[in-house]
Amino acid sequence: MKKIFVIFVLTFFSTSVVAETIVMKCKKYRYKYVSNDTGVTVYSANIKRDKKNYHKFCPAEVNESNKHFLKSVEGVQLTISDYQAICVTKKATFLNRGILTDSTSVTDFKKLKRSTNFKWNGDKQTKKEKCKLEKN
Repeated sequence: MKKIFVIFVLTFFSTSVVAETIVMKCKKYRYKYVSNDTGVTVYSANIKRDKKNYHKFCPAEVNESNKHFLKSVEGVQLTISDYQAICVTKKATFLNRGILTDSTSVTDFKKLKRSTNFKWNGDKQTKKEKCKLEKN
């Protein structure tokens, strides 16, 4: 019995769990980068509307966490590498707000920057933001 207990304790306390969370605040949104043993996930939250209730960044579908602002979404591709999330969206319709098309956004957790190129209700726009690191 002692041997089993010793093996359990050594195994439990010697396995390293590597987890990393980076939260950055931009103009109107917070972005959270979470890396753990299951992979990397990026979340976002509107500072006024969502407070700190994050939803998945670059959603591929309307679900419980984003249905309060998102009506429909098409052609979404999310690429995450080297602390950078690139979201490409063909079309997204927002509740009572408008239609976003041909969007490419880059969220960089190393350089603490965001840039987005998109069409909003048909008008081409570009936005660049400097962000700040926040404590988790």
